[in-house]
Amino acid sequence: MNAVERLWRALRREDWEAAEAQLYENAVIRWPHTGERFDRAIDYVTAYRLHGTRTRVDVRRVLSEGHYVGLWVVVDDGEGTWHGAGLYELQEARIHHATEIWTREGVERPIGLGT
Repeated sequence: MNAVERLWRALRREDWEAAEAQLYENAVIRWPHTGERFDRAIDYVTAYRLHGTRTRVDVRRVLSEGHYVGLWVVVDDGEGTWHGAGLYELQEARIHHATEIWTREGVERPIGLGT
C-alpha cells in the first residue's frame, strides 16, 4: 500500500493525524477547479476536516507507476455525490506534490467545455 492509499483510508476514518503523516510538511496540493493551492500538509488536511460530514469515501481505482500515483475516489456528503481524480507524486514514500480535481455527480456539462 502506498502513501496515497494510506491517505484516503485515513481521510475515510477522519484520522487527521494519520492523513497528514502521508504528506511532506511542505507538500504542494492544487485544486485547479477552485483555484486553491495548499502549501502545507496541515492546510490540506484541515480543508478536508472542515468540509463537513462525509457519509461515504470510496476509492474506486488506484494506478501506480514508480513515483506517480493516479486515483479515482467517490465521496458522498450532505450536498451530494462527488467524484475526484488525483495525480500524486511520491518522494521517499510520502506525497510531495498533487493535483486533485472534483466535480459533483449529475452536473450536465463542465464549465468552459464546448457550447
